[in-house]
Amino acid sequence: MTSPAPVETRDPLLGNGGVDFDQVEHLVRDDDPDTALCGVDQTDVPWNQGWPLCEACVAVSDGRMS
Repeated sequence: MTSPAPVETRDPLLGNGGVDFDQVEHLVRDDDPDTALCGVDQTDVPWNQGWPLCEACVAVSDGRMS
């Protein structure tokens, strides 16, 4: 008797490529470096951590969202 094939489960907190949704680089304006374009607080968050860019911030910077 054979066992059924294992079912692949996905962690709902992980996004593309298994990257945590919180592990993204946010874009900020020069006049307000503590708030990302998507509205996330960036106070005391280090820059250039090597994570993928926040898709919402990119959309705002491209003029696709306001």
